[in-house]
Amino acid sequence: DVAATGRREIAAARKLGLPVSVHSGGKRNGALAASGLLGEDVQIVHATGATPAELAAFRQAGSALSLTPVTEQRVGYGLTVLDDYAAVGRIGLGIDGTALAGSADLFANMRLLALTASGAGKKETAVAPRRILELATIEAARSIGMDDQIGSITPGKRADLILLDPGALNMALAGDADPYALIVYSATPANVDTVIVDGVVLKRGGRLLGVDVPRVMKEARASIDAILERAGAPR
Repeated sequence: DVAATGRREIAAARKLGLPVSVHSGGKRNGALAASGLLGEDVQIVHATGATPAELAAFRQAGSALSLTPVTEQRVGYGLTVLDDYAAVGRIGLGIDGTALAGSADLFANMRLLALTASGAGKKETAVAPRRILELATIEAARSIGMDDQIGSITPGKRADLILLDPGALNMALAGDADPYALIVYSATPANVDTVIVDGVVLKRGGRLLGVDVPRVMKEARASIDAILERAGAPR
């Protein structure tokens, strides 16, 4: 059954020293809380509709939570209100999957999380933009147990950097405007000028380096076609 399969998979992951990610929501939250499988190496994605008791169980087990507001709201799970999950403690912001999210746009998730908090609380300043950015960076790293390696610009950590172009029209900084608010409410992937991962430059001047985009697209289409064929989907 599903529970037995899950236990085998988690046991195998732990034997290999791998972190575990579990998507949960609704009635599954209760089953997960009572499963005995939670731990500091487990990240729960969504946890939509979790009760206070279930959230407390997640926290007591030391498990982390990843909120993905774009996909959670797209499929009708409900509104992703940050305060509803505060009891968990370790919370990061994620994307889920591009099949639902439409694209790997963390800026869109930051903005939606902030706007939903303001709308739900009927208060424009319900959550500080800096807090939203933390959830997408250092807190996201903490939620997967890698905050000692990534998530902030700190001596000894990996050189993982995303540099935005402040000269773009939508990024014009007026007076003493909050730069965190500018990133959360105005920035888009188009503003990303440079990306450095573990010290290696992967994007510069807004262009990917060392990536044959047409070939990647061709391989992706071939892979999708092969999956559809194996699934017997009508063509």
